[in-house]
Amino acid sequence: MLYQRIILVTVALAVTLVVMIKGRQPAKPVGLTALSVSSTSPVAVQISGDVAHPGVYMVCDTNLTNSVILVADPLCLGELAIRSDLLSAPVQTGKTLHLLCKGPDNRAIIQYGTMKSSQLLTLGLPLDLNQVTEADLDLLPGIGPSLARRIIEIRQKNGYFKSANELLQVEGIGNKKLKQLSRYFK
Repeated sequence: MLYQRIILVTVALAVTLVVMIKGRQPAKPVGLTALSVSSTSPVAVQISGDVAHPGVYMVCDTNLTNSVILVADPLCLGELAIRSDLLSAPVQTGKTLHLLCKGPDNRAIIQYGTMKSSQLLTLGLPLDLNQVTEADLDLLPGIGPSLARRIIEIRQKNGYFKSANELLQVEGIGNKKLKQLSRYFK
């Protein structure tokens, strides 16, 4: 029993010594990754269509549409010479980019859109209070169908919300509920 412990400790020390001496070897580059994070504030953008790696990417907020599309490995790289104003536009968080290699006139096109509210919530991204639907509001904890309906009615009556604090105008929303809900809106 004592010999087994001595042998086990000796083996553990030998393995630790080898790891410390050899150190961690640098990783070999593997090409494109599915997720890229930068030291500046990242934005989440969903890329789909004629790309080898569709999905949601976290990219630097200074990235332009063309560099974001390249991250997803477009299947029509040589044909991306489309409207330069679109390709040089900065991406925004919560947006979608859909690449079609064979659009009208056999030119590649990029369609812009917005992620679904359920996706934004899953990613922990804020919703636009002025764009959400009644069904979107119903996804939030603490908001049921009737409260969601009242929020939409206030927005229709008074126009766009300038801040989440204007939710206090909605019957059933007090300071406590507002504090709970404000983290879901930008």
